[in-house]
Amino acid sequence: MKRPLRALGAVVSASLMVSDALAVALEEVVVTATRREANIQDTGISVTAITGDALKQMNITDTELLTMVTPGLMFQNGGGSPLVGLVSIRGVAQNDFAGHIESPNALYLDEVYQSSISTNSIKLFDIERVEVLRGPQGTLFGRNATGGLLHLITRKPADQLEGYVNLSVGSYNSRIAEAAVSGPLSDTASARLALYRSKADGFIENEIGPDQPEDDTFAGRLHLRLTPGENLDVLLSADFYDMDVDNVGAAHSQGAVIDPVTGLGENVSGIANTVTGYVDADGDIYSGAYDQPGYLQRESSNFTANISYQLGELTLVSITNFNHVESRYLEDNDLSPLPFIDFAQTGDSDTVSQELRVVGDSGDWRWTTGLYYLDIDGEYSQSLMVNPPPDYDPSVVHLGQTGLWRVDTRSYSLFGQAEYDIDSQWMLTAGLRWTYDEKDYGYDAQPFLVAGGVEVPGAAPLGVPPGSLIEEVLANGPVSDSHDEGGYSFRLQADYAASEDWLLYASFNKGYKAFNYNAGFAGHAPFDGLRFDGEDIYAYEVGSKLDFWDRRARWNISAYYYDYRDYQAFDQRGINFTLYNTDARISGLDTEFTFSPTVNSTLTLGAAFLETQVEDVLIGADPANPISVDREAPQSPDFTLSAGAAQDFPIQSGRISLQLNAYYNSGYYSQLTNAPNTDIPGFTIVNGRISYINERHGFDLSVFARNLFDKEYYTYAFDIASNGFTEQSLGVARWVGVEARYEF
Repeated sequence: MKRPLRALGAVVSASLMVSDALAVALEEVVVTATRREANIQDTGISVTAITGDALKQMNITDTELLTMVTPGLMFQNGGGSPLVGLVSIRGVAQNDFAGHIESPNALYLDEVYQSSISTNSIKLFDIERVEVLRGPQGTLFGRNATGGLLHLITRKPADQLEGYVNLSVGSYNSRIAEAAVSGPLSDTASARLALYRSKADGFIENEIGPDQPEDDTFAGRLHLRLTPGENLDVLLSADFYDMDVDNVGAAHSQGAVIDPVTGLGENVSGIANTVTGYVDADGDIYSGAYDQPGYLQRESSNFTANISYQLGELTLVSITNFNHVESRYLEDNDLSPLPFIDFAQTGDSDTVSQELRVVGDSGDWRWTTGLYYLDIDGEYSQSLMVNPPPDYDPSVVHLGQTGLWRVDTRSYSLFGQAEYDIDSQWMLTAGLRWTYDEKDYGYDAQPFLVAGGVEVPGAAPLGVPPGSLIEEVLANGPVSDSHDEGGYSFRLQADYAASEDWLLYASFNKGYKAFNYNAGFAGHAPFDGLRFDGEDIYAYEVGSKLDFWDRRARWNISAYYYDYRDYQAFDQRGINFTLYNTDARISGLDTEFTFSPTVNSTLTLGAAFLETQVEDVLIGADPANPISVDREAPQSPDFTLSAGAAQDFPIQSGRISLQLNAYYNSGYYSQLTNAPNTDIPGFTIVNGRISYINERHGFDLSVFARNLFDKEYYTYAFDIASNGFTEQSLGVARWVGVEARYEF
């Protein structure tokens, strides 16, 4: 291993004309991947940690952009607008966008699980760091983290007065204002207040209306820290997030037809919709004509009490949270000037969680144990509204269907994990979590058909497949079900410190994600598959974490194999949305390399190799005679590569900083069926930033560019060939801006 590393070092050193006199060790990165602070290089978990300062330098302003700097992470906004955030880590994904579905890749905000997938897609402001943990994290973090998790850690109250103001303007009339102030209120109290406001016009030209998708976001966060005694620490937090966007969508319509054998969509060039015959004349995928501007309204809030008490060698921790999320969404589903199809979705959920844990540290032993309770009460809906050809006139024929459902979840967990130092080199870790879920479910559907202004009773124009959920509803009324189920997660791991700067580890993890229910506006899922089972993932992983070249270089690498049992697969074709259980296999490798050749320069490189196979996916144009095939998991590119270079140039009044980042994605399927029209081609994106920084006066001024070379690319696609088209979500066009920041 040493010979290739030395060769690489020689090449990099020669190209940069590096002098040993300018060498500098890499900064130690502290993470909380084990629910306690530890050096990332001493933690036997595959984790990427990005500080708030690094996020700013790399123009990572929202969770979706974390994809560009995190090996193995894929993050898409299905449909283009941030209605829901679809997250994949190492090929573990759940791309159903119904509001009651919980992701297998959990999002945590300051140690609190965020249950609604709509809150995955958010702006990043006043962030201390982001940690992305790859692989099952069920024993300590628990809820549904079968693939991994994203942990957003915000900045906390400071002991001295400090703060900042950050202003940005840029392309598409974008304006961003962010500010924070923090400091002591008394000898035993301190606080931090952060506010965020952003607005922008759309980067997709609408030839008959406002451009899409707009941004209109207002958010804030307040932390109050109380330390009434030497051993007691109380952190009270409140945050809100409000989006009120009048023009949504970031998608392109491509004509498509259904293959008569496979039943899957295939694109047809030269036309935007094969049913309506609509053609977008200019051929520019970043322009269109949308008769329905749509809207996205989302409000969310968190109220949290994090209380810790030091009792000798023990730390007692209580985390109480209340979370409310409410969203309303409407889009021009056919992406044309014709009033053909509109889609709407709503969600309203209240979540209460309570975690009690005890943390102990007694020399060779470190352990954590606790209890966790989660209660989610949610009401959801989806609607499809159609004015069919040839008239496209609601006064002639107007049809559609609304699905309304509720899911109430109560979850109880008991967990524990212990680390034992066998000697100065070997450490063993063992963890276990038992989870018990109770769910109450209710579903109703309201079909409608209005012809010539007269409602036609009893009609279900979107279809009533035999044995389907909608057939049961129309025959016997609303469906309800109650079910409970238990499952467990565990971790066994051995760490070996080959030297002070080299950690090797091997682990075996079992992750568990609870059962849930099919829903959706059409109700085409089979009634006997109304409830799908919980899924289990058995994960085998080996890894290495190495600091070398006098700690100027860092190379972390991990390889893994996942055996997926009862994988919760989502099949979406046209208006048919169905979740069901099957098996899957996933294998791959992640690696990150960081090199600081001088005190003023840093090079980074990240890569991920991935191979997935989902078994027994049923396709075919004839539902009575399905074809069973193996498919790649959605959002699972074979290869991704990220690279970055940062160089500072000291000057008399401060320094000039240059940052350049590139991301390559080999391409992937966005749908489980691997329909040809959901094949996303590979793409490369380059971002850059130039800053003048005057640390003495706390001021910096920057010019930045996202998608510097204005690459046209897709990020997601829906197979809607049954209605004549493919909905193709677009990546953001070139975006340049100027940013000023003042810190005190």
